[in-house]
Amino acid sequence: MRGAPARGGLPSALALLAVLLTCCVRCAGSARASNVVLVLVDDQDVQLGGMFTVTPLCCPSRSSILSGRYPHNHGVRNNSLSGNCSSLLWQKGPESGAFPVYLNKLGYQTFFAGKYLNQYGGKDAGGVAHIPPGWDQWNALVGNSQYYNYTLSVNGKEEKHGDNYEKDYLTDLILNRSLHFLDDRSPQHPFFIMLSPPAPHSPWTAAPQYGKEFSNVKAPRDGSFDKPGKDKHWLLRQPPNPMSNSSLVYLDDAYRRRWQTLLSVDDMVEKLVKKLESVKELNDTYIFYTSDNGYHTGQFSLPIDKRQLYDFDIRVPLLVRGPGIKPNQTLIANANTAGAKFTKNRLADGLNGTGSEVLL
Repeated sequence: MRGAPARGGLPSALALLAVLLTCCVRCAGSARASNVVLVLVDDQDVQLGGMFTVTPLCCPSRSSILSGRYPHNHGVRNNSLSGNCSSLLWQKGPESGAFPVYLNKLGYQTFFAGKYLNQYGGKDAGGVAHIPPGWDQWNALVGNSQYYNYTLSVNGKEEKHGDNYEKDYLTDLILNRSLHFLDDRSPQHPFFIMLSPPAPHSPWTAAPQYGKEFSNVKAPRDGSFDKPGKDKHWLLRQPPNPMSNSSLVYLDDAYRRRWQTLLSVDDMVEKLVKKLESVKELNDTYIFYTSDNGYHTGQFSLPIDKRQLYDFDIRVPLLVRGPGIKPNQTLIANANTAGAKFTKNRLADGLNGTGSEVLL
């Protein structure tokens, strides 16, 4: 088990917020502050390296990213409404002082699309009419991650979606609406875009063109994969060891499908970078890529899930590129999941080798 925070004493959610706000104000004395794009995926782990998240569970971690507070300070304990996830208490408290509020006060045009908090949009959480303060354009998923057959709150109005790939696939819809935002924004003011796709969260529904990719891929069998946890904390002494063949088959299938969903995120990053370049904003835009929590895939015979206080569930990728960041830096450690590599390549490819990025 690793309980230490990230370098500098902050876990990644709080460190990300601190860096993000620093990036926003670095040009405050100049004609216009820098733009910021934050891509927040769902359940993407980093097997080696990366930074620590404050908790290996969606809603508490996302609440920390938004508020800059540890879970014991913002009060979100789990993914349920009774656990304070998107509750009225959260809305009246930490959400009212979340970082988009301050960006908006600084003159930023703000855009959100994708998963917000797990209980967002429910009747007892204010319904789809509730728009958190600080957001100019709001396209939030009602409930937990889905790829099809979901409901959005679009600027406070309900919008239902079905299972048509061209119109409804959520990762692509998030991208397309962000591109429209870039076309419609005022060029005189900086912007903040937060994109929160469902990948690689279950139900792991790949776009049709990617449904047969990685057919020979299996979850890595190295490290602590399917090892007994006899000398570990009691949580790791519970899983049967060795894992059954049916568990291994299910795990490998889930592993492949998670990769498949990340290919659409890969496309999203590539197209967004190209769009920023075409509207001449790329060189003045910071792009952050991270996840809300990690995920285990067979470590110590734990088939698939999160919620554990070990490296495989609390480490997440964090990639950054933008003005003033030297190219090809690796700080702290190397993020080596496929999804992180895909996105790292897209950030570099979109710059034609001349831009900058940093992988944490």
